[in-house]
Amino acid sequence: MLKIFWDKDNIRFISENLSAVSHSHCVLQIFFSFDEPLQITVGNTCISGKCVIVNKNAPYSVESCGTVKLSILVEPTSGFASELTSKIQGNYLIFDKEGIAALQKEAKKLLTATDKRQYAEFVDKFAEYLGVCKRTKILDERINKVLELLQNCDCYRHSIESFADKVSLSASRLSHLFREQIGVPLKSYILFHQLEKAFIALTNGKTATEAAMLAGFDSPSHFAATVKKWMGMPASQSVKDSDFLKVFI
Repeated sequence: MLKIFWDKDNIRFISENLSAVSHSHCVLQIFFSFDEPLQITVGNTCISGKCVIVNKNAPYSVESCGTVKLSILVEPTSGFASELTSKIQGNYLIFDKEGIAALQKEAKKLLTATDKRQYAEFVDKFAEYLGVCKRTKILDERINKVLELLQNCDCYRHSIESFADKVSLSASRLSHLFREQIGVPLKSYILFHQLEKAFIALTNGKTATEAAMLAGFDSPSHFAATVKKWMGMPASQSVKDSDFLKVFI
């Protein structure tokens, strides 16, 4: 069983059979158990906790066969990641505190979640538990246009220059404005977008090669390496028996 919730600056997935060998990546990762504490090795340290935050670039491995858990990949330059990073001293933080049992109860509702409202309700409660402020803002119309272009693109032209031309900005100005407004670099956001498109194609029955090409990756191996780097598992495993819910825009 795998449920994937795709947001603009993070990927959240629920799994009961995830075993990731030691690896590291450029994103912050949160692990949240629905029941018993998780056993995670960060560097050479074995830790146990129900809510664990692993810092970016910290090598870790996890075995959770049979234990349902929520894992969240957070783009490192987002506001969400910045607030969490300020709480971490070193490679990880065990964030088990009062109220975790109630949050676990809410998390289990995601097992049957089929719409954005259910997801949004949990996100609000999880952010409150972590002590992270949820901020909303009105976006510049040019950034809204870029988001719309990405939403409806054919995935054949993903250069920042091509998007900049369509909103009458220089590539550098668009990159700066996008990061300022969205909280992540446009290049990283485009990669999230490509992964999203590829996962949709895979869940619709396309092969990994077809999905990689449809999403605009340079090659199937580029797609496979990106999934492995970001999610710590092969692409074939990450879509097996999975449900996919896009939760933004």
